[in-house]
Amino acid sequence: MRSLFGFYKSEEDTAGATEKTSKDPTPASSPKNRSTDALAVPPVFECDVNVEGPLQEIRPLTDDEKKVFDKIKADVPELIKDLPPVDPEAVKFVDEEIPLDIEDWLTDECIARYVRARKGVYEETKKALRKTIEWRATTRPHAIRPDVVEIENKTGKMYFNGFDKLSRPVIYMYNHKQNTKEADNQIRWVVYTLEMCIRHMRPGVEKVTLAIDATHWGFSNSVYLGTAKKFLDTLANHYPERLGRAVVFMPPRLFVGFYNLVSPFIDPVTKAKVAFINPNSTDDAQAQTDNSSSPWVPIEECFERSKLEKDCYGSWEFQYNHTIYWPAAEKEFAQFKASVVQDKGDKQGQDGDDKNEEVKQAKEETKKGKMDA
Repeated sequence: MRSLFGFYKSEEDTAGATEKTSKDPTPASSPKNRSTDALAVPPVFECDVNVEGPLQEIRPLTDDEKKVFDKIKADVPELIKDLPPVDPEAVKFVDEEIPLDIEDWLTDECIARYVRARKGVYEETKKALRKTIEWRATTRPHAIRPDVVEIENKTGKMYFNGFDKLSRPVIYMYNHKQNTKEADNQIRWVVYTLEMCIRHMRPGVEKVTLAIDATHWGFSNSVYLGTAKKFLDTLANHYPERLGRAVVFMPPRLFVGFYNLVSPFIDPVTKAKVAFINPNSTDDAQAQTDNSSSPWVPIEECFERSKLEKDCYGSWEFQYNHTIYWPAAEKEFAQFKASVVQDKGDKQGQDGDDKNEEVKQAKEETKKGKMDA
């Protein structure tokens, strides 16, 4: 079956690729030749909020968009009314002790993202928000359990680790480490990773950065077209305005050629988020000899090398080790669960106190009325 960029890898393709790789000389500076003595380096999920530096720029709403924003705010009670129950199929994949988070999720910043994504059109914004609210109610994406998606993470083909120069969470993507083909679980895993990133965004940050290693890119290790479409639909419909930058390291000419072919059809806002990097040069015009109009930039524009993994040509001594990374991810999820369950208990306790106070006041008013009579 044809994929987004080609075909899945067959055994014959794998053998051919292995033979070709063994014949191709690898530069001494390549991450493939570095020492693997740093396997115990833990992942970084927390952003150092004390570090001074710029944050991402969030475009302010226009006057017309502000009017739409105010109308949507007034519609919130209607938007969260009569929510559907969790889907019976989704129950298999979520932690049922984690409560639905619609009211906490539907912040002013969230509404503003949908207003921007829908170009300030009121009806489309309202419809899109209700669609996502229903999706979150039925699928509970924030409650997907780590054990459900662990298989997807075992090879380290994609994971959240650290932050870029603007304090945005970084999702590393090593496409050549693909190890599964089940589309639904791949989408679940992407959603799990995004939710994890969002939980660790510092105030003022709303987007993620993708660090994509294209060194091994080829037609044989791309995802199915159907999976890619579902992935893009999920991002566009339920995580609008969440992509800050998609940084592609060392894209081969075939990749650049394909990008140049489709780029005229990409939304200009999205296209501005794509960056190509040749880490062996700080010249932002590097590799323009192919007459490419692709946005080549120096690595320092997006990352501090000391906080960028060596497998993506930084100097951070981190290499994915599942026995180190996954326990840290499980601990992160457990802490998140404990926090939201505690918040729910506190809220229920407060609601109970408020109710008791209302009853007490009502009794006092009744008693006072009888005494006056």
